[in-house]
Amino acid sequence: MKIKIYQISTEKDKRNLLFMGFEFTQRHGGVDPTEYELVFEGEVEAKHLETVYYIFNTSSEMPAGYRGRSLSVSDVVVTEDGAFFCDSFGFTKLLEEFNVREGV
Repeated sequence: MKIKIYQISTEKDKRNLLFMGFEFTQRHGGVDPTEYELVFEGEVEAKHLETVYYIFNTSSEMPAGYRGRSLSVSDVVVTEDGAFFCDSFGFTKLLEEFNVREGV
C-alpha cells in the first residue's frame, strides 16, 4: 500500500492539538493541514490502516527513511482511499482537509 504520513509540527501547533482526538480537534477549529509536516511517503506491506499503525509503532518494522514519531493520535495517513485521522480508537476519514491538499 502506498501511503503518506503527516504529523503535527511542534513548532506550528499553536492550538495544542498534538496527540488530541478527532472530536477535541473538531471542537477547537478542526484539522488544519498547514500545521502538519510530511514525515513519510512510500510503500508498506499493509492492506489495512491498523497494520500501518502496527508497523509505525514497532521499531523493528519501521521502514528506512521514516523520520517521525511513532504513529499516534492526531497523525494523518493518506492512502489512495483518502486521508484518515489517527483517533483514540481507530481511524476517522477526513472529508475535506487533507483530501483537498492531496487531490483525493
